Amino acid sequence: MLQTSMMVKKNELLIIVIVVSLGLATAFYLYHLDKYSLVYYGDAVSHLVSARKIVDWADNPGLDQVGTVWLPLPHFLLVPFSLIDPLFRTGFAGLVVSLPSLAITSMLLYRIIRAQTDLSHIAFAGALLYASNPNILYMGITAMTEAPFMLFFVTAAYYFQKWYQNHNIAYKSHNLIRCSIFVSLATLCRYEGWIIPIFVTLFVIIFMVRKQSNVDTKQKINAILISVLSFSGIAFWLIWNMNVYGDPLEFAHAQYYSAASQALERTNREMLLLQPLNVATIYGSTAVAMYGPVLLVTAILGYIYHKRLKGKKERTILYVFLALPPVFTVISLLIGIGEMSYWFNARFLMLLSPLIIVLASMFVEKLFTGIRKNLILAGIVCIIFLYQLLTPAFGVVTFVDAQGGFVYKQHPFAVQTGEELGSIYDGGTIFILTGSAQEHRILLASGIPLRQFDDIIGTSTWKSSFKEPWSHDKWVVIGKEPDDDAVSVAKYWINNQEQLNEHYRTVYENEYYKILIRK
Repeated sequence: MLQTSMMVKKNELLIIVIVVSLGLATAFYLYHLDKYSLVYYGDAVSHLVSARKIVDWADNPGLDQVGTVWLPLPHFLLVPFSLIDPLFRTGFAGLVVSLPSLAITSMLLYRIIRAQTDLSHIAFAGALLYASNPNILYMGITAMTEAPFMLFFVTAAYYFQKWYQNHNIAYKSHNLIRCSIFVSLATLCRYEGWIIPIFVTLFVIIFMVRKQSNVDTKQKINAILISVLSFSGIAFWLIWNMNVYGDPLEFAHAQYYSAASQALERTNREMLLLQPLNVATIYGSTAVAMYGPVLLVTAILGYIYHKRLKGKKERTILYVFLALPPVFTVISLLIGIGEMSYWFNARFLMLLSPLIIVLASMFVEKLFTGIRKNLILAGIVCIIFLYQLLTPAFGVVTFVDAQGGFVYKQHPFAVQTGEELGSIYDGGTIFILTGSAQEHRILLASGIPLRQFDDIIGTSTWKSSFKEPWSHDKWVVIGKEPDDDAVSVAKYWINNQEQLNEHYRTVYENEYYKILIRK
């Protein structure tokens, strides 16, 4: 027993070392190819900027910068690393948060699979299969929110499994407490996690009322109250929005920024809204591109095998838990508040990975314990890993999605503008009128402290600098095709360009931007 425990700990440590090493090697390789490769995703840039603005911002720094649409926990995790300029500008600040998240998630998948199969080598392969998937690996070295969410989600699944499979379930509440805490943390990372507290609480209520007749009422109530703790993250966010914006659901319908608002402005929604066949086609095609047909078929066979085994009810509960975020994604696509296309938002499929890998491990276990033909077992595992190794040759869909956004329309010009601004900057504040997404790319590329920027969007007309920027700001950066949240204010100054020209002269101009300096 002691020897087995030591072997398990050794394997867990080895998984973390391998994943961190693989992530660092990949990050430095990509950075060598392009110094912006870790910030291809526009959202990654915005997450870094939003985190840093909590400390480094002129207008109301601090918690006022938490905002409403993006959930706050990933930004809080990024704050200390985003304040280190080299990490901030290169995107490595995101890696410092996401890569450990990826490594620990892999280790926890090892624990989950080992509990399911009782075979360490299959669990070890499953854990590495997760982290070595190029699509997941790229998400694990950026400032996107998927890796932290997966950490808290899989940790919650691990403790939920331990609680439910414990024979003395009513008395071992510490695992349920941990599950509820990590569910709450997951709900503060991504909205896909908001379905989990509903499941956990309903399951605990039904289980305690119907299945635990030998447990006294006090212990049942205690378990139910613990499960309700999983709603604390959601409760915090609703209260925050109510307190700051006067509307607990501000995040759901904030103009320009909410997922629903953005979906309404794009064509993807029309193709997916109440179109289950289209949703299934896009979601399924992305799954094949991301995981490969062999792994997906292996997972399906694993589910079929699981249905024939004893103890399937306990495993089914875990599988339902792991399926919740992907189900949330599919529902959001169907009701028109989510978006996907080929390969836009392919990263949503990352949420499906734990379920796929756990089910695939079940089938591999059948081969090992039933057929015992090691060549067949080794062949399947090798094919799956080989597919992942060859994936970059055919296109890593999460990377392709990110890179496509980086080179789209004005975004590369925003980077050029930021670099030019940084090279000529000699002090003073900067009046920037481009809209939030473009502004964030300029801010990151410039290397200038964020507190030097005076950002102007549609809700900034109250600022005295909006009508007389020359009285406040030395520099002006104007976008010729601004984001939606700055169209009205940009139009004002485009129509009053002569007034600007009286006080400023142009020092740089490209297809989409102008930089002016005060005369």
